[in-house]
Amino acid sequence: MLKKIQGVFVKTVDHVENQQAPFTRYYFLFAAILAVRLALEFFSSHRLFTMDDILHIGLWFIFIVLAFLVQLHLFSGEKILKVAKLVIVFFSIALTAPIIDLIITGGVGAKMNYLSLHSLKDVAWSYITVGGSSLSRGATPGIRIEIALLVIASFNYVRTKKNSIFKGIVAAVSIYTILFLSGAVPLLLGYIVNTFHLQYQPDDQSTVLLLLMFDIFLLCIAFFRHSPSCIYKIFRTVPWPGVALAILLACIGAYLSLKNYPGNWILTPTTLFWFPLLLAWCVFFAAYAGVQKLQRGEADINRYNFIKNGLVLLLLIVSCMLSAKIFFSTALLWGLLFLLYEPPLELKKIPVLCNVVEAMILTAAAFAGFCIFNAPMIGFPVIWILIILTAGFTGSFIITVWHKKQKTAETAE
Repeated sequence: MLKKIQGVFVKTVDHVENQQAPFTRYYFLFAAILAVRLALEFFSSHRLFTMDDILHIGLWFIFIVLAFLVQLHLFSGEKILKVAKLVIVFFSIALTAPIIDLIITGGVGAKMNYLSLHSLKDVAWSYITVGGSSLSRGATPGIRIEIALLVIASFNYVRTKKNSIFKGIVAAVSIYTILFLSGAVPLLLGYIVNTFHLQYQPDDQSTVLLLLMFDIFLLCIAFFRHSPSCIYKIFRTVPWPGVALAILLACIGAYLSLKNYPGNWILTPTTLFWFPLLLAWCVFFAAYAGVQKLQRGEADINRYNFIKNGLVLLLLIVSCMLSAKIFFSTALLWGLLFLLYEPPLELKKIPVLCNVVEAMILTAAAFAGFCIFNAPMIGFPVIWILIILTAGFTGSFIITVWHKKQKTAETAE
């Protein structure tokens, strides 16, 4: 009997991993399953349908899927694209939990929530019992069954791939531990808030931003594991002097914001998470500039479009989750880069005008830093705008002339 079950398991895994559908379809598959899961969850938990609910629970599920993906890839040694197909397809198991809860409770449903942890004893007991003694706080019966099925499947997957029971057990324990920690977010947040002596504010978004930070971190690991050579190539091509100058100007803009509008921003549990997310924001912009530079040296101008579009999407997601001002300044900075380097305009090829746009990009970087601390963009000191535009244009023009002389000298030789 066990051999037959194992045979079906192996055959199913092989079929899913080697499915020839374009990988972009799996993004849509994940979104489709997530939408259905959220709808079932709203009925099971009798939860109001709000954007906060969609963001919060949606980001939590993205974290779970990415955590499974990265860990199964690392423990099994299988290619990450194959593991991604498997994890996304079997994310459909998540549909069972709210259905089981509705059946068990006779249609009443069970409220999904984070674990109630206040001491090391609570942590240990909840870990051992897959969610603690209480069924009204934390893991519902359906979720506990779902977790058990997923952990057993993960154990069998790694055991099969590595032909090692020990490695399968280690993988199962690691995956279960990450799942457990995802239910202990309030405990982690409480520790961070107490460490920095912060106070929660109305419309607190600290949990959502913490989950977004984790999601981006795991997503970056997944991309790196998929193609480390491509990642290295992009970051070797990044125009680091220009990026460093833009970051310096953003810091100047931040300083001017805090100086001229000191009451517009305070450190809270929500704004604390802006800093790691803004670090990711800087990295994504640097990578975008690197991809643009790579593309200019390629005969096929569309070769890196997928990567660029993904980076733009990440930039817009991160910025819109922080504030409207950061979102707009991000769109402005991206827009100027697009006008300068992308067809059909490609203003980089037009003398003088390209220098004007490059100066505007540096100004937009300063605006971004200014807006990070909630200052109005139109309140940026005029004298600083003139200084940045003048210095930026002059420096860009001198560099352009120098490059032309270099090329002329090389051609003459």
